[in-house]
Amino acid sequence: MTISIKSLTLSSPANIPAQEKLRLGNSLASSPGNTGSSAAETVSISNSARALYSLGHAGEQPASASDNQAKAAYAKGQRDIYDFGLLIGEGNYSKQDLLPKTDNPDRLALGQQSLDYAIGLSRQPPKHGPNPFEGMARNSLSAVVYDDSGDYTEAERYAAYGELQRQDETYFSSLYAKITNGGDNRQIFKGILDYFDDLPVVEKSAYPDGFRDSIGGLYQEQIEQWGPLALIRQSVEPYFEKRLDSADKTGQSVENTLQAVLEKVIALSSAK
Repeated sequence: MTISIKSLTLSSPANIPAQEKLRLGNSLASSPGNTGSSAAETVSISNSARALYSLGHAGEQPASASDNQAKAAYAKGQRDIYDFGLLIGEGNYSKQDLLPKTDNPDRLALGQQSLDYAIGLSRQPPKHGPNPFEGMARNSLSAVVYDDSGDYTEAERYAAYGELQRQDETYFSSLYAKITNGGDNRQIFKGILDYFDDLPVVEKSAYPDGFRDSIGGLYQEQIEQWGPLALIRQSVEPYFEKRLDSADKTGQSVENTLQAVLEKVIALSSAK
């Protein structure tokens, strides 16, 4: 069986020229099951981003959007991120125009940190500065990225997208590392289903029709062959405990990572 997720890349920033890419694939988690590290190790969200979050701006996306509305919101969000990356890469902008129009010091700090992060990635070679959104919950990041209310600057949405991609890359890299050659890959299919089920409606709209049913069918085949998987829900939040550098995955998009997971697990799940 072949399952393609190519339709995910509606306007993916993965297609931005090298100098404007979000190169976020350097950190991989060793295992999704290890979540015992301290809060100081797992949460490094900046004070300014934390303040924005506490004000309630980074809430959940509405679940009532129609499929067409969700698809449009996803496409616009991806396009906005892409266009901002091009703008920063070309250098034809005024920094003052890209900062929040406010006297609030926390908002100004978040806007400046986000802009510094984006400008750093546009350098040659890229400068990997701190991302003020690091450690924020994934679906709150998504709410920032796909928000079109004007509450967030383009730089803040860009930085939030960078952290969202980093978290997804970490999650799917950890799944990829756990694929077995013996055919028992129940945990992998379950991990993909858990990830998909937790996505906001805007991001779910980017997947092909029937995607969940296809993965669910493969997972059911695994259960019939190997028995039920222990009912331990795997978290889809990022894993920060142990980061391994992997140069060959630098700049790899989340869509490509998930596609690689699917291709490998489907091939090896039928191994005898």
